[in-house]
Amino acid sequence: MSGTWLDLGCGTGFAVADLIRQGAQHVIGADLAHEMCLASEEKLTQLPFQSITCDAENLPFAQGSFDGIYSNLMIQWSEQLSDLFYEAHRVIKPGGLFAFATLGPKTMFELKQAWQAVDPFTHVNEFDNSANLVTLCEHFFEIESLQQQDVVQHHSNLTSLLKELKAIGATNVNPGRRPGLGGRERLRQLEQAYRLQSAYLPLTYDLIWVVARKRDNLGLQQI
Repeated sequence: MSGTWLDLGCGTGFAVADLIRQGAQHVIGADLAHEMCLASEEKLTQLPFQSITCDAENLPFAQGSFDGIYSNLMIQWSEQLSDLFYEAHRVIKPGGLFAFATLGPKTMFELKQAWQAVDPFTHVNEFDNSANLVTLCEHFFEIESLQQQDVVQHHSNLTSLLKELKAIGATNVNPGRRPGLGGRERLRQLEQAYRLQSAYLPLTYDLIWVVARKRDNLGLQQI
């Protein structure tokens, strides 16, 4: 790793120091939430870092601006993932890397099952499987490695679990969703249904890690 890297969906900049330790000389953070950009710049004043508020599907950078892109648990919130991959391809230099982590379809299945016992609405995001992700990504990049693993957290109560989801920006973007959570009684019912599965509330993250290298323009012509 060397040169200038883009931290796509940088949040508060928790990954920036690691990117610099691994060889990046300069890191640009990009996040849709302006408050996250402000927080990251305030926290990382001693590092070669700056942030910009922008949409990952419409990046305000010139072609070939970055030696590589790093993105941790952000691309799964994209509504037009093909646009995101196109933009990533556009702003990476020839031969550059796109290293990202995203979520697979088993993510939060315990929460989904608990909600199904409460009402018929869609409360939990649906995440694409790795095969479809690979197919889309390979229009723009050559995948060098892909790993997938379940990581399970256990929460003592529903409040702790929901705070965790808020911290990672897990808003529901699916059709059929119900606005809001619906009040204390429905949350009580949700926790009761959840505890039928386990005394401690499990929350699975189906993690997918991908390292991919930019294809030449021929890849774009094959879409």
